[in-house]
Amino acid sequence: MPHDLAKRWRLKPSDEAAVQRFADELKLSPLIARILTLRGFIDNDATRCYLSSSLRSDLPSPFDMADMDAAVDRIVAAVTNNEQIGIWGDYDVDGTTGASVLVSFLREIGAKPFYHVPHRIEEGYGLNVEGLKALKERGAGLVITVDCGISNAKEVAAANGFGLDLVVVDHHQPPEVLPPAVAVVNPHRKDCRFPDKGMCAAGLAFYLVIGLRAKLREAGWFKHGVAPDIRHFLDIVTLGTIADMVPLRGVNRTLIKRGLAELGISTRPGVVALKKVAGIPDGDVTAGQVGFRLGPRINAAGRVDYGIKVVELLTTDSAETAQRIAQELEEHNLERRSIEAAVQQQALAQAEAAITTGNRHSLVLAGEGWHPGVLGIVASRVVERFYRPTVVIGFNDGVGKGSARSIRGFHMVEAFHACAGHLDKFGGHEFAGGLSIRPEQLAPFAEAFEQAARRTLSVEQLSPLLEIDAQLDFSQLTLPLMRELEVMQPFGVGNPEPVFMTFNAEVCERKVFSAGVRFRLRQDGKMVSGVIFGVGDEYPGQPGESIDVAYRLAENQWNGNTSVELKIADMRLAK
Repeated sequence: MPHDLAKRWRLKPSDEAAVQRFADELKLSPLIARILTLRGFIDNDATRCYLSSSLRSDLPSPFDMADMDAAVDRIVAAVTNNEQIGIWGDYDVDGTTGASVLVSFLREIGAKPFYHVPHRIEEGYGLNVEGLKALKERGAGLVITVDCGISNAKEVAAANGFGLDLVVVDHHQPPEVLPPAVAVVNPHRKDCRFPDKGMCAAGLAFYLVIGLRAKLREAGWFKHGVAPDIRHFLDIVTLGTIADMVPLRGVNRTLIKRGLAELGISTRPGVVALKKVAGIPDGDVTAGQVGFRLGPRINAAGRVDYGIKVVELLTTDSAETAQRIAQELEEHNLERRSIEAAVQQQALAQAEAAITTGNRHSLVLAGEGWHPGVLGIVASRVVERFYRPTVVIGFNDGVGKGSARSIRGFHMVEAFHACAGHLDKFGGHEFAGGLSIRPEQLAPFAEAFEQAARRTLSVEQLSPLLEIDAQLDFSQLTLPLMRELEVMQPFGVGNPEPVFMTFNAEVCERKVFSAGVRFRLRQDGKMVSGVIFGVGDEYPGQPGESIDVAYRLAENQWNGNTSVELKIADMRLAK
């Protein structure tokens, strides 16, 4: 690890008396109470909700969301009048999974929706008039957008002009003037009282389904049959929610706790086939397996081919069709990895040169022919390596498309606003964004972006901060402790795994292997194994040295025995 990227350790401070009261009132261990307190849980009811995550009692009403009534009423009218419904889903993972939820539900209640997913290269993000006209020509009177539409006022107005109603379901930041749709379902609307703003489009689509089932039940639609058990759609919702990297708190946490169980038992042909090609066995599915194995395969379709395949996969009743599409996604993922590796190599070389020669606070990297489908992933890799706000731009046919990733303390979209004169389009949020740019604007944009970074970020902020939840001794690292921590799962964005630290551990053994370094460490007579990935022989911690170690915890099973193992986050020589 380069010296300038050495992590800053910070043990989070807490009010120990308050932690003990919290533990006593909720019958929690002091350690779990401390971690929850550090994450902002101070209200007993909110904490019980977090720990229970009950679908029945912990989900707010969909009708707390602005325009939900109008959206549901228009869709119910279309269903009861046999009006043709079109679904327009974005090509990314939460757009395709959200569209799949709506298509599956509408089919289950007897409707026959059709769907459209724009091609990333040929059509680009959002709505376009030609595509909306095509849906109208296919007979649609109503189109529901998923994960797009909030910034397409002109396109929505044009659709209204040729007799097409739209319901917009989107989680991106809305503009000052909303599109003239029949309904705009977006929790970020200023007039929306829905308490949770963190859902992705897949979660919003599921909430629309909750509202639709309720209104259809009121209308007597199910009087001769059984209403769909919408919990069975949570396997799809979970794929979109975890892969889209929205915070796993609040509604999202409640949905995916049940959704992971649904993924484990799902008989949906597309899910079965996807798990098979990803090498995930039958049984419990973890958030990590979704994020690192299932999610990339779903995303690969929209990145290097055609995202509509994901909707086909998740809505088909044919095991044969599902297996064929899943295999195609596997091949697309291999292609994506190859493309990504080539772009990443060039981008990292540019970044290395920029940091070495220019002492940059930010990085703007660009290349001719860089595939737009991998730019966001590459930007994330550059941030991991150099810890600078990073924009990665690919120029194709004279047009530049870029993806950006940020670091703590730097709001990406605010920085884009400061550079707006050099950009054709931009959008996103605090930690990620996207843009369009002309080639002649690249250099002035890079300089303006650097100045925005220098105004905002100190030199100290250019080193990653490792926040630590508690200091433990190795004697405390037991399997009962692991059972305690299970109440906080699933871990992910917004609900990270707790990080602990131990001082003055002796390095007893060290073994470098292809993916990292394995250690055997001892403190006060107790030996613990640990591993760190992505480092090599230069990593500190030689046998006989005394070190401080920061880590997360994992269970290691070997020869029928289970033990606690350290997933090492950082290591330094003890003072």
